[in-house]
Amino acid sequence: MAGRISRLVIAAGFAALLPAAAVAHAAPLPTRPPGSPDYIERTEWVYHGDRATLRIYPTAWGWAAAGPFSNGAQSYDAWAELLEHAPNANTLSMQNQFMCYWQLASFTNPGKVGTWNLEPWRQVVSSIMMQNSGCNPGGPDDVLNW
Repeated sequence: MAGRISRLVIAAGFAALLPAAAVAHAAPLPTRPPGSPDYIERTEWVYHGDRATLRIYPTAWGWAAAGPFSNGAQSYDAWAELLEHAPNANTLSMQNQFMCYWQLASFTNPGKVGTWNLEPWRQVVSSIMMQNSGCNPGGPDDVLNW
């Protein structure tokens, strides 16, 4: 038994010396800290022709917390909460769109209420292009919800 434990300790120590890239593992989805407020009421996939849109319905707390003066922790807590509702939304393009809406929706889409719409088909672009496109790079919002 003692020999088995020492082999495990040696193996664990050896694994710690390997570069991070040498240890293959799947990245877990982010999780929200316990007691975090709910930023998202619900999500819904809708279709406009052959294009999918994920509608995000923020809670009153989500609308109040989002904005240019929100701290980074809140935006990542909200993103983790979104992935609890829609785990298949975990793409770089959709995360970039979400962060744009979280920080700038009141500026890029003034007067829009109801939902933030994310589309998986949108391209990954720079933050400047994302802002200039109103968080919708590649064309207007497919499912307008005013």
